Amino acid sequence: MSVPLIFFILTALAGFGLLICGVFTLFGMGWALLAASVSMFLISGFIQKGLTGE
Repeated sequence: MSVPLIFFILTALAGFGLLICGVFTLFGMGWALLAASVSMFLISGFIQKGLTGE
């Protein structure tokens, strides 16, 4: 397994985990968790573009 693929999987899973935690909290820190999940999904999308070469 290549290192960028591992980073892609970890950032996508972290984004999904932050999204779930943010949805179940939704008070104060929940909105920060939702913002962090969006950031992680954008990072994983950027890595995916690099992996596919498009």
